[in-house]
Amino acid sequence: MADKKDMKPGKPEPVGAIHCKVHACKHNPSKFGFCGEHFDQFKFGLINKAGEHCLDFDKKSDQYEDWKKSKKKTA
Repeated sequence: MADKKDMKPGKPEPVGAIHCKVHACKHNPSKFGFCGEHFDQFKFGLINKAGEHCLDFDKKSDQYEDWKKSKKKTA
């Protein structure tokens, strides 16, 4: 644990991530370091905590697209 005397008043503390965790995504993160779209994919199981695709990504991506279409119809 850092002591208060080790903290330098002029040095800012590190801020959260600037971009989404997923490679090549430039959106601002909203939850757990993911943008809104990638957070939904994370909840669905398409990507892991590090932002990498899961092993059965192709199979799940079709299911995700169907889920997304059904979600739009109800909204």
